[in-house]
Amino acid sequence: MTTLPVREARRRESWRALQGAAVQLVRERGFAAVTVDDIAAAAGVSRRTFFNHFPTKVAALFDPDPEDAERLRRLLEEADGADDVWGALRGVWLAYLAGHRHLIAVRRQLMDDPELLAYQAVAYRYVETSMAGWLRRQLPGDAYVAALLTGMSAAVVGAAFAAFAPGDPVDAFLAQVERGFALLDGAVVPARRA
Repeated sequence: MTTLPVREARRRESWRALQGAAVQLVRERGFAAVTVDDIAAAAGVSRRTFFNHFPTKVAALFDPDPEDAERLRRLLEEADGADDVWGALRGVWLAYLAGHRHLIAVRRQLMDDPELLAYQAVAYRYVETSMAGWLRRQLPGDAYVAALLTGMSAAVVGAAFAAFAPGDPVDAFLAQVERGFALLDGAVVPARRA
């Protein structure tokens, strides 16, 4: 892993402080009761600094961490060549989601708002796109099964998220994701390499 230049490291530190403050304040007060000024003050930065990182309060809650795509890329790379593609995909999803433990409950709390749900779907579209690309590489010549497994895995995570109550522990959500993969395990035999 390469070391970031000092300026970029500080920028990411500021970004994370703002997102952490947004998550904490929304968890404590609710979305409507938190302002951009509240978030900036809690993070110890100016309103201008907030807008250097995020265009809106929603973005502060939902935009992916600057290192998120690279972390997902590494997880997928480590899973390359697995004999059990479905099992490897389950492992990638669980590791990826575990890295978002601090965000899952507050994001679930906000999912009754269709606008916020739509924002999250767009912000994290790269996850499903990355998974789809990985599956196509693992199952060359079988684009249908790769697409099917992409959709099935996304459905498992989406159903677990929808069933997850905001007050439940995050481990309950992760257990439901694992359960969903296990329930579908017998249906994905073609995803095993010969």
